[in-house]
Amino acid sequence: MKYHISIHISPYEIDNYQTFIHQLRRNLNHVEDEIIFSPYLNLSTYFYDWRNSKLKSDYFVNRFNELNNIVKDKCELDSTVNYDNKILGAFSYKTMFLEQYKDKVDAFIWFDSDMIFPDNTIAMLVAAHKSSETKHCIITPQIHRLWDETWDILVNKDYINIPASHDNYFGFDGYSLYKRDDEDYFLDENKQRFKFASGWCNLLSAELFRDLINFTYDLGHYGPDDTFIMNLLDYYKFNLDIDINQYILKNVVVTENYKHSLNQYKDYITKNINIKTKEEFTSDTIKAVDKRLNKIINE
Repeated sequence: MKYHISIHISPYEIDNYQTFIHQLRRNLNHVEDEIIFSPYLNLSTYFYDWRNSKLKSDYFVNRFNELNNIVKDKCELDSTVNYDNKILGAFSYKTMFLEQYKDKVDAFIWFDSDMIFPDNTIAMLVAAHKSSETKHCIITPQIHRLWDETWDILVNKDYINIPASHDNYFGFDGYSLYKRDDEDYFLDENKQRFKFASGWCNLLSAELFRDLINFTYDLGHYGPDDTFIMNLLDYYKFNLDIDINQYILKNVVVTENYKHSLNQYKDYITKNINIKTKEEFTSDTIKAVDKRLNKIINE
């Protein structure tokens, strides 16, 4: 079978990307299926004034290409360095590669640049996908406890008794996950409403995007693509009784690595002025997503 792995990074995330690549390379040692890897380095001149930056774009391009060399022999590498304004965030990036690959692969695996994940994560996601009884499915690893109880359906047993708070989550040492071994891995079907965060090492079957979910550029560049998917699948599953399942991969635990997130480039990159803020991009996407959901439900 064939799987597509994606990650969108800004220049500020290039050091986190190095950590990610090392984890990805170790994971690929355990995967026999065909992997297409499409990392996307976004250096858009909409955001960045490279002419007046202390570090020029070539620095980040060279780092990006050098790191990609670590995995290029273990996958089909489809890397992109972007300077234009068509793709300005992770949402429109997903729109681009879904359009390109949804009819060519069996499933998609989405990563954020600051994720910590065990060396067997991808192999376990692939095995879980192959065992799924429905073609429309999401496979979700477990996580450390977050800031409220709404995420507890995904929380691993070792962390469920930690008080839910922002301080405990953002202060968690992601590298402590590596001490976990000799665990029993199994799938548990989530019978509640869908719950996942987009780039937290989730696998989404390609049939979801062929049959049910349509990402288009008018939905925006940056914002809650995961919320859009969750609300849409909730409607299809619980209102229209379409066979869609989310499976939780028990004892494969992943986390964002806020405590050791790397970003030393703030003072070396000059950002353009009078551009949209992240909050403005998010607001535009929320409006577009709400409009799309209302249209689907009303029809």
